[in-house]
Amino acid sequence: MRLRDPRDPRLRHLRRLGSVSGPLDQWIDPVWGSFRELLDSEPGRSLQGFVGEERLESVKAGATATASGAVAMVPISLLDPDRFTPRWEFQLDMLALDILLFGVVYRYAVRSGDDNPMLRTGVVGAFVLPRALFLVQLPAECQALPLSCGDPLGYFSWSMLAQVVWQLFAGAVVFAFAFYGLERAIACGLVQRFQSQN
Repeated sequence: MRLRDPRDPRLRHLRRLGSVSGPLDQWIDPVWGSFRELLDSEPGRSLQGFVGEERLESVKAGATATASGAVAMVPISLLDPDRFTPRWEFQLDMLALDILLFGVVYRYAVRSGDDNPMLRTGVVGAFVLPRALFLVQLPAECQALPLSCGDPLGYFSWSMLAQVVWQLFAGAVVFAFAFYGLERAIACGLVQRFQSQN
């Protein structure tokens, strides 16, 4: 897909902000700009009136995060040794739901005027870390009370540590794509941050 002309009128609000910075931005901003124009049309305004402004913003946040996260989710999922099994399909479905919820939560957590990068990173980490730990499969040799699964740590065996590392990597990449896509959608004006009530 070719890059759009930087003089594209859909990018005018970004030029004012000075936020078009690289080739990826120049590709994705017109895409989000097209969706923004669609939602600014008469049918889009009717939808907003029917659904409600805040609900529609949450739906847009979830949808843009899911679409962006799916770009990374598909190729990474094909690296999974359990690919094309029912367990693999179920995990992908739950990951898509997780990304959707991430988009909604991120919009409410990182509100208008919040410029704290640790808050943004923390929201991403709050979705990546628990997911990585939940997906660990315990080896058959684990014993309960207290949990002991073998070397090197007793609580975590080598195979469990390898699973955690893989799931942290896969989750971080997928949620980083979702984060980037959602931030670009916000920069383009497609998604509005939740306004803090003072």
